[in-house]
Amino acid sequence: MIFASIDLSLGVGGVTAFLVDRGTPGLSVPREEDKMGMRTSPMGDVLLEECEIRAAQRLGPEGAGAAIFSSSMEWERGAILSVAVGAMQRELTRCLDYASTRRQFQQPIAKFPAVANRLADVKVRIEASRALLAQVATLKDAGESATMEAAVAKLYVSEAWVQTMLDLQQVYGAYGYMRENNIERDLRDALGSRIYSGTSDMQRLIIARWLSV
Repeated sequence: MIFASIDLSLGVGGVTAFLVDRGTPGLSVPREEDKMGMRTSPMGDVLLEECEIRAAQRLGPEGAGAAIFSSSMEWERGAILSVAVGAMQRELTRCLDYASTRRQFQQPIAKFPAVANRLADVKVRIEASRALLAQVATLKDAGESATMEAAVAKLYVSEAWVQTMLDLQQVYGAYGYMRENNIERDLRDALGSRIYSGTSDMQRLIIARWLSV
């Protein structure tokens, strides 16, 4: 999907959406970027050189690109981080097993308040994230707008994912710093979630706008 202006003088009103096949003459992806995380999701520049397309490839009417983008962002922000809920739950389950078997001072480390409190905070984040994403899905299924709700969910879940990975890494201690633990991979993936589909700062601006701040 490519958003391009049909008339630069119209500003946002000139932005139109197009569906362009990857094999279209004039369209190329020169190289894929080497990211610190999210390695199973390819990303790279899309290069357009003398790329001609048919009017039939236009998505929606002329000038509707901004509206199409905004609508798709609601769906995306309400769904793209569902993977974070699964990742947090998986790592919590794994860390609970570790904390209940790893012993220090004649007892499992899960018995120490500093560890138990971190695990409890992770559980709260998971349930709050699940509820926020479900709220967006419910609104969209009903055909209603969810601009602010999607921004709230995107902001909270992405930040919760990062903090959860940091907390669980701390529970593992030195073992959490080892690559074999795999917690570092989840942390690298989580860091990207604060950027894609709108940065955390952008979500705060959207929320503030809806609050008329």
